[in-house]
Amino acid sequence: MVSNASASLLAPDELQCSSISDARHYNPAVVFAPGNRTPGFIPGLKVQVFHGISENKRGMPLRERGLFDLYCTTGPLRTRTLKDLNRDYLYVAETGWIKLDALFGSAPITRYERPQILFASTFTPNLSGAEPLYDEIKRLSRSGEWQWLITLHPKMAAQTVDKYRQLENENLSFFGTEHVIELLHRADVMVSDNSSILQEFMLLTKPVITYRNRAPEPCMLDIREPDQLEPALRKALDPEPALLAGIEKYATSITPWRDAGNSDRVLDAVEQLLDGDWHNRKPLNLWRNIKMRIQLGYFGL
Repeated sequence: MVSNASASLLAPDELQCSSISDARHYNPAVVFAPGNRTPGFIPGLKVQVFHGISENKRGMPLRERGLFDLYCTTGPLRTRTLKDLNRDYLYVAETGWIKLDALFGSAPITRYERPQILFASTFTPNLSGAEPLYDEIKRLSRSGEWQWLITLHPKMAAQTVDKYRQLENENLSFFGTEHVIELLHRADVMVSDNSSILQEFMLLTKPVITYRNRAPEPCMLDIREPDQLEPALRKALDPEPALLAGIEKYATSITPWRDAGNSDRVLDAVEQLLDGDWHNRKPLNLWRNIKMRIQLGYFGL
């Protein structure tokens, strides 16, 4: 069900279902989905665990389409949004976001000689700062004053990725997304745009500079033009106490669950539902399931 997925990420004792027929034959008790949909023709309790903590990255709230039985929410905003819908088939448990377990499960203590600046950008052109900020990042990386760490969304345009890779020098390093947790801990400041990764960074109570964010929070240093980047960086590297207090307040409003216990809470919520009187009460969603059959090439019973 996941395009371009790599089986190399599986442990030796983990099973790969390479087709919809395999998944149906496996007959799972539970289906966990980090995305916004999951096929109704695969058995099991459908659980959405989300792929980010941003509620409105593109200016739109979460849409509940009747495809999941249980939502394991990342924080109070999503919890309220879903509970206010008052769907009789829908169960909501506020568990925290499971990805954060890796972020808060360990905290490297390595110290670096120079300030570490992380640039992370989303791939959607009208939401991304990767192209507009390229020349300024190139200029600043040549000064040697700071160490630049670059990571870009996997769906970023190949030509943009290539441009940043070619910038690599002793002051700038490019990293794949498998290093994101390490980079979040390593960086002193993040430069981003509308990527949800900036919220993950702020959960560590560290400053973020955003480029033309659609809905910048007061605790974000939002810039509108590339030439504003350098002064914003100097401000972020010497943050005022009020800025750090604002970041912590915002981080707590996103999710209070920063104890590396989110995965355990998800499993507890699932087990409680399965041990109770749960049964599938979702709407049939015929049209959406037909579309998913077409996209996945599955037309069996």
